[in-house]
Amino acid sequence: MVRGTHKGRVYGLDSRNDIAAMSAQITKFTAALAESERRRVAEQESMSETVQQIKEQVMNLARQPTTSAPDDTDDESDEDDYVEPTP
Repeated sequence: MVRGTHKGRVYGLDSRNDIAAMSAQITKFTAALAESERRRVAEQESMSETVQQIKEQVMNLARQPTTSAPDDTDDESDEDDYVEPTP
């Protein structure tokens, strides 16, 4: 005996399977979201550590005394330093 439909529902079919499938899907998506959030937080912490290390390096460089380099205005002398490899 076919009962027909009412408001988009088919009578006589068990909707518990659909509910179980949706619950499983919700559980799966919730776990995926939690994993994604965990990775995001770990990446953000890693980036913060890297930024802190860079700041420390910059501060250390700023504290070092500056040394004056010899005045090398002869640009052509740099070209003489290059030796082509022999075949």
